[in-house]
Amino acid sequence: MVLTLDIHHIEYIADGGGDSQDNLLALCPNCHSLHHKGHIPRESLRAWKVLLLALNEGFDRRSVDTLLALDVLGGVMVWGDGLLACASLLASGLVEVDEKGELVETEGFFSGSYKEHRVAKYWVELSAKGHAFVEAWKRGDQDAAVRASEVVVKMRPNKGMEPMR
Repeated sequence: MVLTLDIHHIEYIADGGGDSQDNLLALCPNCHSLHHKGHIPRESLRAWKVLLLALNEGFDRRSVDTLLALDVLGGVMVWGDGLLACASLLASGLVEVDEKGELVETEGFFSGSYKEHRVAKYWVELSAKGHAFVEAWKRGDQDAAVRASEVVVKMRPNKGMEPMR
């Protein structure tokens, strides 16, 4: 079976849209027809384009879901394993991490072989770069999402990553 795709202009040519890559989207003929009949709104097509961009630019679904959740929650407290789950977002500067102290776990308190384990906890929240990416993602603005993901970052002692100014 041959797979055919239609090239759709997100902003119609009649409305001033052009043939630039950021205005074009490959759609199956069924979805293309449904859009032009008014069943699929333009905002959904933009969101789909940004999702395709994310998939092609290396933003996995879990990372995008984590960024969207952090946007809603404002931040979350995690232990070491949660911090490692956010490692790619931290390395890319999309989240910031602040160490919030340690939890002391004791082992063998009643048996006489007392042993302490110190477990650090961390506050994870969107960085300025992360906020810019999420806002662009929610608007379906491909160019802004790419620009936000390309911001050069630098290390800030004890504060994680921050956009370079």
